[in-house]
Amino acid sequence: MNVRAVVADLRVGFLDLVFAPICASCRAPVSTAEPDRLVCRVCWSRIREVPAPRCARCWTPLAPGRDPGPRCATCRDLPAAIRVVRSAFVMGEVARNLVHSLKYRGWSALGEPLGRRMASLQFPLDVEEEARAVVPVPTSRTRARERGYDQAALLAESFAARTGRAVAQGVLARTRDAATQTALHPDERRANVAGAFAVPAERRREIRGEHVLLVDDVWTTGATAVACAQALLDGGARVVSVATFARAIPELGRWWGAGEG
Repeated sequence: MNVRAVVADLRVGFLDLVFAPICASCRAPVSTAEPDRLVCRVCWSRIREVPAPRCARCWTPLAPGRDPGPRCATCRDLPAAIRVVRSAFVMGEVARNLVHSLKYRGWSALGEPLGRRMASLQFPLDVEEEARAVVPVPTSRTRARERGYDQAALLAESFAARTGRAVAQGVLARTRDAATQTALHPDERRANVAGAFAVPAERRREIRGEHVLLVDDVWTTGATAVACAQALLDGGARVVSVATFARAIPELGRWWGAGEG
């Protein structure tokens, strides 16, 4: 008998009695028999993948009947060295609740199941073969102190562990604390993060000539990811691809009706 395992099981059982697990999205109780105790099955069933047809490069959904060619209006504005963008889910109610719980409510353990689902994203063959270094978008020092962790780093660790990659923590750093992006318009977002990231000189050799996979929680306008990608390219990276847990797609309300509720 493995005494340590028995003690661990007893401890988990005791905690379940005192602190019954609840869903990070809907706050409903989660069965202790569930393998994923942080998000209930109902919420996972309601979350919505980015619908097809999509732009093959930047993953932007295209209006019904639109030919999904190699470029769309959105990715024409992206730097040429951003190879592809991929997001696991649409930023609807469930995805928003999970991201907010991870970022603002102290649910740091959510980094593991959210990153696990990001690991199922499909990338073109060249990205799968070349992009071995995973770089999280760094949060500001102020927010890291407030939260006690960096949410993008938690996603990156889970994502990398399940895709056979390595996290290059600290390769990308903030040069200044930018204001929150939440209430800003696209042009304001770009100005807010312009020049806010850099690769420290002593870390540049780690990404020189490499295809880097940038990880963040949400793609909204792409302003933060583009600023980070530019910093990585300036620091010596050859090309950058992007993976996020969720993606804000306001036009879905017009094209397909409301997303997951």
